[in-house]
Amino acid sequence: MPLACVGLELRLEAIGDTMRRLLQGACLPILLLSLPPTVAQEKKPPKTEAPAVAVAIPLGIAPGAKTKVAIRGLKLDVASEVRFFDPRVEVKILSKGKSAPPQKQEPAQVGDTQLEAEIILPAGMPVSDASFVIIAPTGMSAPHRLLINGEPAPVPEKEPNNGFRQAQPVQVPQTIDGAISQSQDVDVFRFEGQAGQRILCEVLAARHGSALDSILTLYDAKGNTVATNDDHNDSADSLIDITLPAAGTYYLSLTDAHDQGGPAHVYRLSIRAPK
Repeated sequence: MPLACVGLELRLEAIGDTMRRLLQGACLPILLLSLPPTVAQEKKPPKTEAPAVAVAIPLGIAPGAKTKVAIRGLKLDVASEVRFFDPRVEVKILSKGKSAPPQKQEPAQVGDTQLEAEIILPAGMPVSDASFVIIAPTGMSAPHRLLINGEPAPVPEKEPNNGFRQAQPVQVPQTIDGAISQSQDVDVFRFEGQAGQRILCEVLAARHGSALDSILTLYDAKGNTVATNDDHNDSADSLIDITLPAAGTYYLSLTDAHDQGGPAHVYRLSIRAPK
């Protein structure tokens, strides 16, 4: 208790009840000043939310060419700049705005805003990845990796390819850029293999922000399952490494483990010989 109040308390016994209540009230402001501020009284700076990138569509682009890329994420409708760590990359924002996620899908995973940009990577840029950030008045996003295409150049997935009869023919080696575009979608690819030929079938998706949780299944010409894989190396991406048991036609199917699909369920599928 403050010293002023201590002195008053010592004299309270010598005065009446009415004066006692008045003097006790006089100490109240002093006591309040000595108390720490409450949480409600504390003033905190307003919270701002920086933009966040969920996925870039397509996952990768070719150097030396002008490419339109759709970037999905959060708070992208207020973005002012797409900035690459390599200053030679040219970027022009074409549009930005709200983009509702598909039903029952979380905005944090598939984004609720979308930004479209025209991107030109410098010719001869090494084949790996190019990282960028989104700049906005509310802050800066974490870096996001955009793949750089190599050879052979990726081919687009072509619908309809939902079964063995409609399977899309591809070569080995081949890279395919596609998407599980709707719930319960199945993408099937057909290739010719040789007995004793070792091939690697790999999905790049979740590791680069895609909402796809892939399952790869390899079938022989009779529809028998030869190999299947869901997750690989602590990733939701799939990988099959197999030596083919016989010569003939093989079918490779790609699905989402949760039967979901949409614009953010993009993938890059690679069919090749192991290095």
